[in-house]
Amino acid sequence: MKYLGVSRAEIYSPNSVGGDAAVFRAVTLELERCGNEVLCMTEQELVSKDLPDGIDGIFQMARSGEALAVLDNALVPVINTVQAVLNCSRARQMEILQGSGLVPESLICKTIGVPMGWNSFPCWIKRADSHAVEQDDVQFVQNAGECAAAMRSMSERGIRDCVLQAHVKGWLVKFYGVRGYGLTDCYAATVRDGKFGLERYNDTPDSASVDMDALTAVADRASELLGVDVYGGDAVVGQDGRITLIDFNDWPSFRTCTVGAAQKIAELIMRKINGR
Repeated sequence: MKYLGVSRAEIYSPNSVGGDAAVFRAVTLELERCGNEVLCMTEQELVSKDLPDGIDGIFQMARSGEALAVLDNALVPVINTVQAVLNCSRARQMEILQGSGLVPESLICKTIGVPMGWNSFPCWIKRADSHAVEQDDVQFVQNAGECAAAMRSMSERGIRDCVLQAHVKGWLVKFYGVRGYGLTDCYAATVRDGKFGLERYNDTPDSASVDMDALTAVADRASELLGVDVYGGDAVVGQDGRITLIDFNDWPSFRTCTVGAAQKIAELIMRKINGR
């Protein structure tokens, strides 16, 4: 079988360029080890050169609208699918997950001022159109005044829509998984683990233990609802053990479990495309 692998542009890998490149390379090597041929392109090359002929399937980490548009025209299976990537944008993710019991109270709104009736402070304000690529794309605010200031800042940067999300008390756990294969790793997050140090607003865990069955169930349900095969995310574990999902991402770095994750991702690709 011949695969096309599309790597992620560095702009979409803030503080994770090395990790994203490492897992992409590891999946490529694993597919080749299993006897497949792999052609690799960056998402920029994909846009400029278009899809090559003679491929049986695509695995991809692209995020740009231009690259996703090219992939949307592919006549072969794509993992993650274009729709899955789009479903992981902040606004679309909240639209799909609201009412599932997995996520906190959230509201999609314009960056023109704090909406009437929103009184869930402290809260988070997040750009709605994509994941964070700059530090101010996600901000923690204590009150309506801070929220309005954050909205003005986003508006001045050309960001017209945002997601307000109620802050959930508890400690933060980061997880990685492959749909149908469960979680490949999870760990209690500290400031040094994050892209922008936002973990400082969460509690320090008394013990870094989590109900793995419960966390796996949350991740499985989110991946099913969003249609994402290769995923990662952040969840808050409350004092009562309740797990609340606060972010879900398509194809993260798997930085703590690159080799093991690559094996499962390659198995998923071959099963879905080779029929193995």
